[in-house]
Amino acid sequence: MNVRIQLKHASVGGGSESHSETRKRVLDTAERLFAEKGLEAVSVRDITQAAEVNLGAINYHFGTKEALIAEVFERRLTPLNRARLAQLDVLEKATGRKPLKVEEVLDSFIRPAFEQAQNPEQGGLNFCKLMGRCLAEPNVNLEKFMLKQFQPLMERFDAAMKRAVPSLAGDDVFWRLHFTVGALHHCLLTMDQLAPNWVKNCVDIEEQIQRLITFAAAGVRAHLPSSSSKS
Repeated sequence: MNVRIQLKHASVGGGSESHSETRKRVLDTAERLFAEKGLEAVSVRDITQAAEVNLGAINYHFGTKEALIAEVFERRLTPLNRARLAQLDVLEKATGRKPLKVEEVLDSFIRPAFEQAQNPEQGGLNFCKLMGRCLAEPNVNLEKFMLKQFQPLMERFDAAMKRAVPSLAGDDVFWRLHFTVGALHHCLLTMDQLAPNWVKNCVDIEEQIQRLITFAAAGVRAHLPSSSSKS
């Protein structure tokens, strides 16, 4: 008689969940703790205790705390930035050789971030808070990772914006996109404070997106005062 034996995957942390489930649980827990307390304030022990895994799970899946931090950000930023570039690709292909409008370039950058913030499975407000901590609490290793993540993206959007507003100098385009990123993160970070039930549709998200795009577009198009007018 043939007996079929089905083995469950044992996690490094013990129990019967799969390696992918254990990995996700560690990442979810680390993301939450980092958002609440900051990158430096949270220890590996804090994460293992909250995730109910042993230290071996961290070593097995990530190796070091720095690698874990990078993975926490990468699993959110990679799909987010991919969505941004995909939307930009669609618009550029639709217009052919014609430059996009400033609002179209901004929409491609801003909308995917709002969509991610609304979706808890993609990090939701938790990841927004974590990004805020990242900006407020610089980390040398994380800065290198962020540069790798964002430099190709910003170069692409910089090129699209230069085509949209060819009268702007290159450094002006950079700074105006930089200020747009700041406004976007502030908006996402404070949304739950200004409207605690925003996920329950008490705030019209599309309206907020359009308001931010309108605000940022005006800043992108604005003329700098001449040196003579400053005196």
